Amino acid sequence: MALLDKIRNRAAKMKGKVIFPEAALDIRVLKAVNRILNTGIASPILIGDETMIYSLAERHELSLPENIQIVSPLSPDWMEEKIRFFTEKLSHKNLSDQQITDIAKDPLHTAGWLLLNKRADAAVAGSIASTADVIRAALRTVGVTEGSSLVSSTFLMEMPDDRVFSYADCGVVPYPEFDQLADIAIDAGYTHRLLTGEEPIIAFLSFSTYGSARHERVELVTKALKSAKAKKPGWKIDGELQFDAALLPEVAERKAPDSTVAGKANVFIFPNLDAANIAYKITERLAGATATGPILQGLSKPFMDLSRGCSVDDIINAACVGLLMSDLDHK
Repeated sequence: MALLDKIRNRAAKMKGKVIFPEAALDIRVLKAVNRILNTGIASPILIGDETMIYSLAERHELSLPENIQIVSPLSPDWMEEKIRFFTEKLSHKNLSDQQITDIAKDPLHTAGWLLLNKRADAAVAGSIASTADVIRAALRTVGVTEGSSLVSSTFLMEMPDDRVFSYADCGVVPYPEFDQLADIAIDAGYTHRLLTGEEPIIAFLSFSTYGSARHERVELVTKALKSAKAKKPGWKIDGELQFDAALLPEVAERKAPDSTVAGKANVFIFPNLDAANIAYKITERLAGATATGPILQGLSKPFMDLSRGCSVDDIINAACVGLLMSDLDHK
């Protein structure tokens, strides 16, 4: 069974609730919600104006059940509570009352607030909103998890031969400092283990293997490696490694024969967003891999981001991953 099928089956057993804050704006979201309901994967919570949601569905000849849960971001039931929350949370920004009210009425922030208050297990957005907007709402509500310093992302890369690798960070942090890169690696390791069932074998990538080149960018990677090893001494983590040395046993034998990671890695940590984003797209387009992501990590609760070019299947997969991420245990 392909990994995504396994993820969907595992998610369905959780009987969780998933929030969709763009339900009134994007028919792809409503189509995904309909399939989620029909397959019993989860209980969706739609955020938006009820009339707009049903009107959007009707225009596209989509039938939504009458008992589906819809929450208006303007609902007076929680508005005072939300305004108090954001007033306190954003007190350092010196925002006006109107600005706070606008934030409290925003569907993305409402989704994060509901998630924080345990009214759902995961949220999925980004088919309309930018990644920056999704992350901003997540940080203002659920915030980062204990032990992580930042929000980053990872991609699951499922190869045609069923091997699965994780690539990080392909979507959020452009040029991480060494301590940030260490946290990205650790968070990616947790995510990989949760979603694949495999123990993470983490390679910090570079254009150098074990000092074959000297450069400040190589030094950043070696410092990140040292930091990650100090935080997770029992994990299999190594670097700096070139990609072929990290992936292929025959190359590892020549370049890093004593490494416990070289030739066996399943989690690849790229030194910057340029390298990571290019690599995942090359792997997807030339090697025929199925890319699932960006999977936001480092948050205290799963707030999943979508590509604005996402498909209905992408939205369903993000919801399933989000449900599994709600069970993530950072130890």
